[in-house]
Amino acid sequence: MTLSVRRSIAALAVGAALVGSGCAINKAETAAVVDGNVITERDLQVAIAQVNSMDPALLQQPLTPTSALTALVQAPVVLDHLDGKGIVVSQSIATREANERGVERPSEDTLKIIRLATSITAAQQSGQITEADGVAITEQIQALDVEVNPRYGAFSPESASIQLSAPDWVTQDEEAP
Repeated sequence: MTLSVRRSIAALAVGAALVGSGCAINKAETAAVVDGNVITERDLQVAIAQVNSMDPALLQQPLTPTSALTALVQAPVVLDHLDGKGIVVSQSIATREANERGVERPSEDTLKIIRLATSITAAQQSGQITEADGVAITEQIQALDVEVNPRYGAFSPESASIQLSAPDWVTQDEEAP
């Protein structure tokens, strides 16, 4: 093997190692990927902290990582569907809502969760959402290409949500006699 061939192979090996290590870093920092759109761990944690800090509370129950990730996966589909029915909660309305509840600079994902919660409430109160709408929304969510970081669970097409799951290597202890 000539020196130039060895150098080329070494350069390819270094390049492959760099590409591989870059993917590992990105994968570790990713909470989910939905149709190619990345939801980062940091963005998820910021949204959870901001929504849960609101006073008065936006939601009846505090967000968990799984419920927040489910909301962020579902939000684009639900918001688009409700927008088609004339139920629109703008970024500016969501920002004002966040400010009124004590969140001065809400993240994009926090605004997405506010828009989702507010538009669903408006649709329910106005009676503009039907069972057929629910079926259509669920079918659209089920058709999404969703990859979830295992620490948050797995995407369940049946429920169109993120479900907690134990990793394959975790086994259940048998009950003691």
